[in-house]
Amino acid sequence: MREVHHCQTISRRLPSFLFQKGIGASQKILILGESLGRNGWAGSGRPFYSANHKIVPTGKKLDQELSLLKISFEQCSFTEIAKCYLGRNRKALRSCGLRCGRHLARQLKFYKIKLVISLGVITKNILAELFDTELSIGEITSLNLGQRKILALPLYHPSPANPFGHAKNLAIILKRKRMLVSLIKEK
Repeated sequence: MREVHHCQTISRRLPSFLFQKGIGASQKILILGESLGRNGWAGSGRPFYSANHKIVPTGKKLDQELSLLKISFEQCSFTEIAKCYLGRNRKALRSCGLRCGRHLARQLKFYKIKLVISLGVITKNILAELFDTELSIGEITSLNLGQRKILALPLYHPSPANPFGHAKNLAIILKRKRMLVSLIKEK
C-alpha cells in the first residue's frame, strides 16, 4: 500500500473528514492517534479494525484501558493527528501532523471536544507543538482553543509493540479515574 498524503489538501476538507464521532456521554472525549494505519482506516475504513472486521490488538488494549472508565473506544470520538497513510515512513509523521493542525483544531471546535486522549509520545509532541504548550504523559493539561479550553491527557501508545505502555496506561487511568469519570458524566 502506497503513502497517501491528505495533509496537502486538508484545508479543503470538512471537519467530518477522518473523524469518527462518538456516541452518548463519551462523544466529547477524543482519542487522538498518530496516522492512518494499514490495520485501521487505511485498510478497513474504521479505526482499530482490520479489513476483515476484527478489532486489532491495539484496539483491544485500548478498550481494556478505557473499560476502567466504563467506556470503549467505539463510544469515544476518534481521529488521527496526521490525516495521512505513511506506511513505514515514520519520518513524515511530524510534518504531516503539523500540516493537519488547523484541521484538528476545527474538529475539536466543531465537535465540542472536552478531553483529548492522545496515544503515543510522537502524537503528544506534535499536539504540544500545535498548542504551544508542555505536555507530559499521564498528566492532564489545559489547551487553549480560541475562547475555549479543552483538556489533554497523553497516554503511551497501547500497541503490543510497546510492551510496557499498556500497564503504565492502566495505572495512569486508575490514578485519574475520578476526574475522568466526572468529565464523561458532565453535560
